[in-house]
Amino acid sequence: MTLEQSGFVWQSTLMTTREEAAEQLRVIRSMMERATVFRALSGETALIGGAAALGAAWISETKTGWTWAAVWLGGLAAVLLFNLYQLVRMANARKGRVWTPGLKLALRGALPSIIAGGFLGLLAVRSGQPSSTILAACFWILHYGLALLAIREFAPKSMVWLGWAFVLFGVAALASLTGLIDQETAPLMAKVRNGSRLMAIAFGGFHLLYGAIIVTTGRREDHAA
Repeated sequence: MTLEQSGFVWQSTLMTTREEAAEQLRVIRSMMERATVFRALSGETALIGGAAALGAAWISETKTGWTWAAVWLGGLAAVLLFNLYQLVRMANARKGRVWTPGLKLALRGALPSIIAGGFLGLLAVRSGQPSSTILAACFWILHYGLALLAIREFAPKSMVWLGWAFVLFGVAALASLTGLIDQETAPLMAKVRNGSRLMAIAFGGFHLLYGAIIVTTGRREDHAA
C-alpha cells in the first residue's frame, strides 16, 4: 500500500468516525429535548385537562347523544388550546421552534390511536343506543392510553404508567359493559357505568393525580438544584 493510499484510508476512517459521532450526538440531543418538553408540559397540561374533564363530566351527566359528545369535544378543544399556548411559551423562552422534530415524532406515534379511538367513539354515539355514551367513553379512554404507550420510547416513565392506567381502566370498563365482568363481583364498575363518570375518573382523576405528582416532583428538583 502506497503512502497516498494510506492517507486516503485514514481520511475515510476519520470522516466515518466523525459522522458516527455527529449522529450519536444528534440522537442524544433529540432524546433530551423530547424528555424535557414532555416533562415540562405534561404536568401543567394534565392539571388543566383533569379540571376540564371534571367540569365536562358535571355538565354532561344528564345529557345523551351528540349533546353529550359536544360537551366533551368542547373540553378537548380548550385543553388543546392551552397545550398549544404552553408549546409556544416554551419555544419563545428557549428561542426555538414550536414545530420541533420531537413534536413531529410524538404526533406520528400518537395520532393513529387518537384518530381511531375518536372515530369509534363518535360512531358509538351515532348509534343512539342506551349505552352509546358508555361505549364511546370506553373507546376514548382505551385509545388515549394506547396513544400514550405509542410514544413510550422517548416519553417520561411517569407518562408510560399513565398510559397503562388508561388502558387497564378502559379494558375493565369494556369488560363490565359487555358482561365479561359480573356486576355482582365488580360493584364499583357497576356504579360508574355511566359515560360521564367513566370519563371523570380517567381523564379527570388520572390526569389530576399525574399532574400533581409531576408538578410536585419538579418543584422539589428545582429547590434541590
